Amino acid sequence: MDNMAYKPQYPETTSSPQYGVPYPPQTQQYPSQTQDYPQQIQQSSNNVTVVTTGGYQPAIVTTPVERDWTVPAVLATLFCCFPIGICAIITAVNARNQYLSGDTEGGRRSSILAKRLTLSSVILGVVLIGTIIGLYVWVLSSFYDYY
Repeated sequence: MDNMAYKPQYPETTSSPQYGVPYPPQTQQYPSQTQDYPQQIQQSSNNVTVVTTGGYQPAIVTTPVERDWTVPAVLATLFCCFPIGICAIITAVNARNQYLSGDTEGGRRSSILAKRLTLSSVILGVVLIGTIIGLYVWVLSSFYDYY
């Protein structure tokens, strides 16, 4: 392998440098270190994202705040159908984390799924509790009619 490709090429001189004679011009050009590259800085909060680029005015982008379904999911887990409610809690927390990280589309999708799971838990819980109460009343009424 030829290592000459990796070594800088210098003009060969056989004599010592002479004073007052300028050096030969450099053939290799390096990029300027003072070029202004735009730097992007993002600062995010719950619903406002500020994007600044080097030398330009900051742009403020507002994102709509979606409803947080964490509290209704916890209540649905405690008082209705807990297996579906646990999934609703996990999805609601995931939606909140996605919003806080700036992923509004993913947060919106997770929020919609959390809403559906929470409402499903409430509906299924009401149906199950109503069925249990109805069976209890039916069994008690048939027991007292028998004696």
